[in-house]
Amino acid sequence: MKNSVIISFITAIALLTFLCGCNPDRPLTAQDSSGVRVTLKEPAHRIVSTVPSNTEILYALGLKNQVVGLTRYCGKTCDTKGKAIIGGWVDPDYGKIRDLKPDLIFAFGGIQSKHHDKFRQIAQTYCFDLTTVEETFRVIQDIGRLTGRDQQAKEIIKRQREVLARVRAKLSSLSPEKKLKVARVFGADTDVLTVGRKSFLTDVIKLAGGVNVFGNVNNDYFHVTFERLASLDPDVLIVHGEKAEVKQKKADFAKSPDFSKLKAVKNGRVLVYSCDYICHPNAAIADTVEMVAKGLYPGLF
Repeated sequence: MKNSVIISFITAIALLTFLCGCNPDRPLTAQDSSGVRVTLKEPAHRIVSTVPSNTEILYALGLKNQVVGLTRYCGKTCDTKGKAIIGGWVDPDYGKIRDLKPDLIFAFGGIQSKHHDKFRQIAQTYCFDLTTVEETFRVIQDIGRLTGRDQQAKEIIKRQREVLARVRAKLSSLSPEKKLKVARVFGADTDVLTVGRKSFLTDVIKLAGGVNVFGNVNNDYFHVTFERLASLDPDVLIVHGEKAEVKQKKADFAKSPDFSKLKAVKNGRVLVYSCDYICHPNAAIADTVEMVAKGLYPGLF
């Protein structure tokens, strides 16, 4: 009788462990943004990050010590002391990455897609290529699973969803016809570089209560003529720049014989944000949404 009770207890514990997904023998797996399934026998402990936003996600998950290699651009937002520099995000050094013996490479899509096959020849590679804030949350959860940081990932996502809920509440009185038309531009060049539907920033603008004037273009980054931009005459321009550059950036648009004709420039609605926010889909992406919403509708915040 005693033995049968013990056996029943052990069986129940084993079943509970299985149902909870806590089976230590079960491999860790996740499907990345390119549709490839990444599988690890144990949580990754030697990680190479190939873009700054990925490094920021890893550090936010408490994985600074597990990151053994990163890019020369990651030092702007993350502590790179003691880390191997594997090149830039467009020119990674495969030899350096291989020498680090990573068990996980955390890569990006877009222009970095041509490197994915080479990365996968070195180690398991999770590729991050997103178009929405929700996709960013999914990636954070996936990376948490592959690195044994599930709980940290859930906490980050919970906090970020709370920020989004706060923004929605503030914008609840905004009628569709009052939503501002927005264009993300990369300077006062008349060969205008902007973003379309496939850029995460289109979703950021949408969640911030705006409408990307090029949001129906099935592309991420692309060029348009100034005439095309002028025909849409956005209410607001968003451009990147650091705090010390804000006045100069705005002055560049004001003195441009072309951009100075736009409604956004005439009305002083040129919003200048650090690229650390509007170029980086990271673990603080909802904070970026809130920042943009405050810029678009200061009266509601």
